[in-house]
Amino acid sequence: MLDGIRVIEVAPFYPGPFCTQILAEHGADVIKVEPPSGDPMRFNTVLFSVMNRNKKSVVLDLKKPEDLKRFMSLAKEADVIVEGFRPGVAKKLGIDYDSVRKVNKDIIYCSISGFGQDSEFSDIPVHDINLLSMNGVCTVSGLKDGVPKDPNVQLADFSSAMFAVVSIVMALFRREKTGEGEYIDVSMFDSSLAAIPLHTAAYLNNLGSLPYFISNPGYEVYKTRDGYVSIGMLDEPHFWNNLCRSLGLEEYLDLEFSKRLEESEEIREKIAEKISGFTNEEIFETFRKGNLPFGLVFDVKTGSKISEKRGILCRGYSDREFTAVGYPVVYRNFRPHRDGKVPTLGENNSLTGKE
Repeated sequence: MLDGIRVIEVAPFYPGPFCTQILAEHGADVIKVEPPSGDPMRFNTVLFSVMNRNKKSVVLDLKKPEDLKRFMSLAKEADVIVEGFRPGVAKKLGIDYDSVRKVNKDIIYCSISGFGQDSEFSDIPVHDINLLSMNGVCTVSGLKDGVPKDPNVQLADFSSAMFAVVSIVMALFRREKTGEGEYIDVSMFDSSLAAIPLHTAAYLNNLGSLPYFISNPGYEVYKTRDGYVSIGMLDEPHFWNNLCRSLGLEEYLDLEFSKRLEESEEIREKIAEKISGFTNEEIFETFRKGNLPFGLVFDVKTGSKISEKRGILCRGYSDREFTAVGYPVVYRNFRPHRDGKVPTLGENNSLTGKE
């Protein structure tokens, strides 16, 4: 899909490399520009590898004039540049959009940073947890002893990477029509807010929390005899009645959604009591037969076996073989380049031009 598109990545850690990994899986030629010490994530071979398959590695010390000149030589022949420095750093190094545009006016240049290029907080160094703390995302999952639960999910990292991918592809499409390049400013802070539209809409419009999730006995995780099962339904009276029939709770048949929310504590206890008598295997068969939205609670390794059957998992190698989750979309006429080799540091230092 992106064959013939050259991408230069000059972005450490997660958002930039994950963005360009997706582009590489779709056929883009990705050149990873690393400092002499390498991307800081190289200390962990597996975590580095899953986001750097099928790329090339070029080592440049951008503080040296000769290496800056070499970067500009690569940029001149590139279609896309993805940088992930704190605002102001790219300009100080001489590789910012305006500098690159002097040698390549059609370049699509994407900057991914914590707060965006023009934020009042753009000077603050941040990682995912800091951003989720400041924009309130970490409070959405609830509080424990009055303190937000640990938001250890990298939502800001990976939502910004996905928004960057979409924006880059849109800019490439626009360039095909107009011949114009583009500058893209992606904020990790903004991206993680945009990734939870139901919650932000509720709070921004003074609706508070979302009771149809929080106080809904039909949207909950329950304990079985040997594990846990989740139920997921909103108003949906047909699913609610299916649940009542499956668990022998006919007294709650046709109960209005508002009443379910009002009596949630009592109803939740009744559902929990019934489910606690089932094993995971038994509740799976019962809920599947009853046509209910549900899911057993698996760990990631077990759950990923479902994706493996769709061909989503991939294999790669660096100094060791590894398994990763590749691009999670199945196309009819295109197969993403999920499997691949991870470049050693500076493996492609001889690279010049668009060969």
